Amino acid sequence: MDIFVGRQPIFNRERRIVAHELLFRDAGDASGAVFEDGDAATREVLESAFVDIGLDRLAGRQPVFLNLTRNYLLHPPPLPPKQVVYEILEDIDFVDDIQRAIARLAADGYRLALDDYVAEKADPAVLSRVHIIKLDVLAHGPRELERIVASLRDYPARLLAEKVEDEATWTRCLALGFDLFQGYWFSRPQVIRGRRLQANQAIVLQLLRLVHKPAPDFRELEKLISQDVNLSYKLLRMINSPYYGLSRKIESVRRALVYIGQDALRGWLSMLSVRELDEQNRGLTGLALTRARMCALLCPNEQERDAWFTVGLFSVLDQLTGLPMEEVLAGLPLSDDVVAALLHGLGPMGEALACAIALENPRETEPQDRRTAGLSAEEVAARYLEAVAWAQEQMQALG
Repeated sequence: MDIFVGRQPIFNRERRIVAHELLFRDAGDASGAVFEDGDAATREVLESAFVDIGLDRLAGRQPVFLNLTRNYLLHPPPLPPKQVVYEILEDIDFVDDIQRAIARLAADGYRLALDDYVAEKADPAVLSRVHIIKLDVLAHGPRELERIVASLRDYPARLLAEKVEDEATWTRCLALGFDLFQGYWFSRPQVIRGRRLQANQAIVLQLLRLVHKPAPDFRELEKLISQDVNLSYKLLRMINSPYYGLSRKIESVRRALVYIGQDALRGWLSMLSVRELDEQNRGLTGLALTRARMCALLCPNEQERDAWFTVGLFSVLDQLTGLPMEEVLAGLPLSDDVVAALLHGLGPMGEALACAIALENPRETEPQDRRTAGLSAEEVAARYLEAVAWAQEQMQALG
């Protein structure tokens, strides 16, 4: 599949390129793109740049500016701090959770840029923490721009002039003391084309199940990833990119998993999993996570919760893959009890799954149909609400 990323250079006062901003593009047209889902656009840029095309091809060793929506600001992607600048978009309100997220990112060593500065929305606490403030110089007259620049001199952030489209604007911004510059007078965005390899969907779902366990089994993860050449390729390409700055290449999936670490691995595989599943079925992914968590909460034995979780997670495999459930399960190393629960609703796991499904449409079922594991209908309903909240949290973290 062809994929596209827009790239526009950022210049310093000596007119040398010091960074690139990466932009969402849905085709080879450099003029722009239309999208309704900002999270989806950010996710597309992240995977296309970081996994499919490679940041080394897009920007060499220079940092890249990446737009973060509110959700991604709260759940930032696990990228190396020294090589990215996270842009805080102008439509984000600086409420308490956003303030904490900005402080956390700054403390972790990330550079932050405030996009399209508007004086009326300015927050002193945010202005004190960001490293770069971007100003749309076309949106302000000369005197207004001079006044805004003067008001920002008390803050440590560098100023970036956006939409510099002629020499007169460049000269005026230089005189005002801007540090960085971006615009058509320097360079229009260039669209970089790449190709995306598709992973096996069943392996992706298994990875999603494994990686969200409290202590993922790296040997099992290695086995699964190694079964799919595309996943192996993407993982090794990411680890060996210049952005990790390794002194020598990592050539095995096992070493890559050990190097990247549990937290970053969870973030990367989660992002990849959502991307590999059909975008039109992301509602099914949330449904699967809710069922999985509900089944686990109904499991009476902690040692068996992983199998119960699997039943819920895999209950939508036929809809996600477009294949009959029997055919999907035939290629997976699942226990007879799990298969029986998924195919025929048999056993305690099948009963738990039926209960979870019944709760999706409570008005259409009787209270007795929503009881299981010796729990009352009220107790089961409380656990279902917990499962829904957990699934929503996971989906938000996945982008």
